[in-house]
Amino acid sequence: MTGSTVFDKEMSLSTQMMFSTLQYKKSPTSGMHLYAIYSVILNLSAMCCTACNTAEYEIHGECCPMCAPGQHVLKHCNSQFGTQCKVCTGSTYTDVPNGLTACLPCAVCDEGNGVRVKHNCSSTSDALCEPLTGYYCTETQGESCRKARECSTCLPGQYIYQNGTALMDTVCKDCPEETYSDGSFMHCKPHTKCESLGQITITQGTQQSDAVCSHQPSNRGLIIGILVPSLLVVVILSALLWKKKKKN
Repeated sequence: MTGSTVFDKEMSLSTQMMFSTLQYKKSPTSGMHLYAIYSVILNLSAMCCTACNTAEYEIHGECCPMCAPGQHVLKHCNSQFGTQCKVCTGSTYTDVPNGLTACLPCAVCDEGNGVRVKHNCSSTSDALCEPLTGYYCTETQGESCRKARECSTCLPGQYIYQNGTALMDTVCKDCPEETYSDGSFMHCKPHTKCESLGQITITQGTQQSDAVCSHQPSNRGLIIGILVPSLLVVVILSALLWKKKKKN
């Protein structure tokens, strides 16, 4: 049944209701007249808006059957033929019953936007995009990610409090005192205590780097440095004295 036929029958019924309502004009309460007429108008509006059922679409006064998901309307129905549908081709789709004359274009997962294909487009579903590895999504559309940004890198003096995910950037925090991190640690490390190793501190530790230690300087070198020259002097003096005695 066409939309115009449904509307004509409902209009006839509503007209009868209107005449029946007008018989209340002799009533002493005029407010009842207005309320009844207003109710009829509301009924008319509701019937006009619900002429086609949920599986149909209205076009030129006709209620045409919708095309199935994965299809679009090639030719609208008429009094003799139903709706002619055509399958979506190329990178196009429809995911619900529809009265569209063309399928919808599939989304493009552009790596320039930091995303890649998660699920390919089909005639009945749009393409789904996801962030590249090491990126997090900054703009979504339904279940798909449209744009993503590279996850932040923690700076020296900070540690990774929480790794970045596909939905959230990396969270960094500063190292507390007497600890350090080069930015890649999950936890800050305590500075090395050089004295506990029997060494001396050459460079104090900072939030960005550990302390630098060195072994205690040995006295052996000092002793050797004094003894060797002394022995040489003794040897030379002994040789000179021996030569002098030999001449005498």
